[in-house]
Amino acid sequence: MAGVRRVRTPYPLPYVYVNKGRVEYRPRVSFEDREQGVPVDKGGFLKPPIKLGVEGDSLEDITKAWLAAKSAIRRETVYKTCTLYWILDKYQKSRKYAELAPSSQKRNKNLIKILEHKLEINGKPARLGNLHIKAINKPLFRSLAERRLKDYRAAGNKGEVQVNREITLISSALSWAVSNLPELAELGINENPLLKIEKIKEHQNERYITDQEYEIQYQIAAEVSDYLQPVMELTYLTASRGIETLDLKLSDCSDIGIKTTRRKGSRDNIILWSPRLLAAKEAALDLHKSRKIRQLDPHLIPGFSGGSLAKSTLDAAFQRLKQLMESRGLASTYFSLHLLKAKGVSDSDDKGIAGHVTEAMRQRYDVKVHEHKPAR
Repeated sequence: MAGVRRVRTPYPLPYVYVNKGRVEYRPRVSFEDREQGVPVDKGGFLKPPIKLGVEGDSLEDITKAWLAAKSAIRRETVYKTCTLYWILDKYQKSRKYAELAPSSQKRNKNLIKILEHKLEINGKPARLGNLHIKAINKPLFRSLAERRLKDYRAAGNKGEVQVNREITLISSALSWAVSNLPELAELGINENPLLKIEKIKEHQNERYITDQEYEIQYQIAAEVSDYLQPVMELTYLTASRGIETLDLKLSDCSDIGIKTTRRKGSRDNIILWSPRLLAAKEAALDLHKSRKIRQLDPHLIPGFSGGSLAKSTLDAAFQRLKQLMESRGLASTYFSLHLLKAKGVSDSDDKGIAGHVTEAMRQRYDVKVHEHKPAR
């Protein structure tokens, strides 16, 4: 909104003044634009003002110059604004991001650290988050992915999944920004520059957990925490992800079986009761006796306070289990919880037990070497 005019001029345009024969444009600069480095005086007005002409120029000429000056300031602030830091900040405040699963938002807090990756911009030390949208391209990010992968491996991690997730987060934010931020349209950015970027190949798990390996880890798990054994059994017998096991509620248990709510596009299903699955359910219910259960429909595997058991708590327990097994010379026997889903699919006569929609996914999780009769 235009301020109160101090001096009457022949040019009735907001923030246009005549100063010593010069016609100047001196607008008040918003706080957001000041944050982007637009220079201002003590009163918050543009410094120095933009010359539009000289006193005596026609209103038409001054108006054209005024519109051009406004556009120039807008282009400058938009250009300085559209960095990855700014775009990711806007994305995290969006409705679309708020609709993501809490677990995804929590995971993204770690993935977003990629913005702090050190690089050079115009020969000066900077961070990836300082990179402007116009400087983003697939070759640059493929090179970045390779450097990140090298760093993860140097730290003793595989890294492929982590790097792909980091790039996917950036790409998702850019896709949202192209559709929702007018600043990008003003720069002529109408498509996600990382759309369909080639990802690093992730090595498929080929390990099959034998019954003997399972039994060894199952027995040691009881020494770490009282909930690990029922979690392992329920995860294996229902061929679930660990987080899907934690999602199970008492109401999911019916007379015929236990309903599993699958994630990542798999179909929900009901796993029929077997003596072993019933025993796993009873072991889980025994945990309720030592917890303060207040919910009418509690989780089958409750947390210590009676609510849901946090995935981070479960992950920490498995890390302690890993360390305990390593101290006993059983490092090669240890397996992560996620491998129990593959064992469940591999051991089941029904390869659709995990709710996978495609045959390719069913094959991916069936890691057991099957025996067949000879052709003749």
